[in-house]
Amino acid sequence: MKNYRQLSSEISAELHAAKIVSPEAEARIIAEAVGNDRFFNLMPKFVSPEAQTKADVIVARRRKNEPLQYILGSAPFRELELYVNQNVLIPRPETEMLAGFCIDALPANGSLLDLGTGSGAIALAIAFERRDIKVTAVDISRDALAVARKNAEKYALLDRVELLFSDLFSTVDGRCFDVVAANLPYVTLEEYPTLDAEVRDFEPQLALTSPDAGLRHIRRAVAELDRHLNPGGEAFFELSPPQAETVAELARNAGFSSDIRLDLTKRARFVAVKKR
Repeated sequence: MKNYRQLSSEISAELHAAKIVSPEAEARIIAEAVGNDRFFNLMPKFVSPEAQTKADVIVARRRKNEPLQYILGSAPFRELELYVNQNVLIPRPETEMLAGFCIDALPANGSLLDLGTGSGAIALAIAFERRDIKVTAVDISRDALAVARKNAEKYALLDRVELLFSDLFSTVDGRCFDVVAANLPYVTLEEYPTLDAEVRDFEPQLALTSPDAGLRHIRRAVAELDRHLNPGGEAFFELSPPQAETVAELARNAGFSSDIRLDLTKRARFVAVKKR
């Protein structure tokens, strides 16, 4: 019988052959998933036939470019481990930064609106880390809201996180917030066919693409933002680096101050908007 160290090596070789970017790291994650323990503890243990079968199924799906997070139904985000499926985007490290900007900007006992919440990543991370904050999270996908609700229930946050079906601000008309988080669709329709297969073939296009050079959703949000921000309130937009200057100018033309912020790779990934 093989042990988990050998299983991990075999999985890594298979993923490498399939041109998976981080085969060693993913192999350890798969070993932990089928062994129900940390890899360090599993290494000397023998792999049961049941665990081997589970590993074979996972690897077969992964070799077809299905994201490991969807296969395992789980994705990390800041201090949370979120349930994900193909109705929501897989949370990215950049979006963890967006949540951090919001946390830093929120006043004591403040309010947050998360536009396009998806899995609930931003809304729930903020509610989890800032127990004084009242959070409203909206999405136009009822399937995505079901995922967000499941995650909110997991962390017992439904008492402070309001989940609403809404086309941007439509369901919160007349309400204002201290901070708005906006990770809206921004991939252009022309770019979409060129995306990596893991993204294009598995993640929901509804949450990825936007017409008008990828800016239709963001333009609408900026145009309606003033009616939904408290005086001195801030909004943070995640977007594609080539869009940053355009969105910063849109915000200034709408009467806001704005600045561009960089992601971990020093690319212009965010626009911060402040109501004067």
